[in-house]
Amino acid sequence: MSLEAIEYVKEAEERARQVEINGEKKVQEISQSIKKSIRENDQKMQQELHDYEINQQDMYRDRLAKEKQTVDQELSIEVKAMLKSVEDKQNSVVDHIVKEVSTHYGNS
Repeated sequence: MSLEAIEYVKEAEERARQVEINGEKKVQEISQSIKKSIRENDQKMQQELHDYEINQQDMYRDRLAKEKQTVDQELSIEVKAMLKSVEDKQNSVVDHIVKEVSTHYGNS
């Protein structure tokens, strides 16, 4: 082989090595870019999940507070009705006792 051909082969090998090195660097850059993108998407998803959980907890607390208020109102109405019933029954018993006492001792 001529010296020129040998030089050409060496240059071709050098270019091939540079292409391989550049290819490996590009693969590493792409790999790092993918990893960064995955991390960012994971962080975004975690934040969205956290926000969703907070939102759901707030909605649950609001609904629970409304239900508690409704139950408290219903209980209050029922307690008032029970107290009225007890009072009416007490008055009825007192009236009955008065009537019996009047009937029993009123004729003496």
